[in-house]
Amino acid sequence: DNLSGGEKTVAALALLFAIHSYKPAPFFVLDEIDAALDNTNIGKVANYIKEQSTCNFQAIVISLKEEFYTKAESLIGVYPEQGDCVISKVLTFDLTKYPDANPNPNEQ
Repeated sequence: DNLSGGEKTVAALALLFAIHSYKPAPFFVLDEIDAALDNTNIGKVANYIKEQSTCNFQAIVISLKEEFYTKAESLIGVYPEQGDCVISKVLTFDLTKYPDANPNPNEQ
């Protein structure tokens, strides 16, 4: 009860990733796991997921925070299109085509 939301999130993710290292899952869907994290911890989690994605780790991460999605390989946007009936449209953007467009030049 004495842990902050960010501390609880980090602990839960550490447990999830530890279990994954023991018994790997084919992929993860992580919905706004960064909501309670500060920018420093968002960067650490995003970098960990990016590093792990090179070896049998696939993830779909839903995030509204720039610190997280700037480290992604691709982005998918979903938006409503108004009309007689509201339908969802999808946009995709492959960030691997722009390797030199690092929004954080101090990070590599």
